[in-house]
Amino acid sequence: MLLDTVVQSFKRFQTDCQALCLQHYPAVHNGGLTSRHLSAAFARRLKADIEQHALDVSIAPLDEEGNSQLRCAYRVCTPYGTIWVLAYHFVNGNQTSREHVFSLVQEWLAEYQYAVQKRDLLVVLADHWLSRCHQSRSLINWWSDELPEDDSHYLKQGVKLLGSDTSMSQELSQRCQLYPSYLTYLHPLTKPCSGERVMKYVQLYAVATL
Repeated sequence: MLLDTVVQSFKRFQTDCQALCLQHYPAVHNGGLTSRHLSAAFARRLKADIEQHALDVSIAPLDEEGNSQLRCAYRVCTPYGTIWVLAYHFVNGNQTSREHVFSLVQEWLAEYQYAVQKRDLLVVLADHWLSRCHQSRSLINWWSDELPEDDSHYLKQGVKLLGSDTSMSQELSQRCQLYPSYLTYLHPLTKPCSGERVMKYVQLYAVATL
């Protein structure tokens, strides 16, 4: 049940992000969401969706005052298990930025692995504004292990996606012994005037069963 709810929340979160974009235009539209804002907004979306099933649910930040990367992490507690939410904002797609994803997961494991139960889920979400540099254009493939069959919408907006020689899911399994069961990416923003989907802005999602 938890995985199905999370997947549905990914789709509904697109509407939340569009609303945030309209409220804070042009900040979100030009720069994306901060990691803290991204995780908090998605945790609230999860809470709202789970409450629709008449279940008790609570959300709490993992580190409100500290200086660790876990400032952008939330715990969503339900009767069926806990959903741990980690978020990262890719300023660029280079190797240093990609390493931050693994260090975030490793820090979470070091601090909270003792509290993980068998039915829990780990959700890692990130966002990025695609640019013309090679590592940015290969980020979608690195994260999801796939490329869209039709890339015409990307090309129309000046982005040519590229393949990646490495894989986030493979590295995550090797370095953290976590195995994503669901990977996807979405483009939640639309242009204010035309309603056209903004392909340069991407949100990346991964779910691992613990």
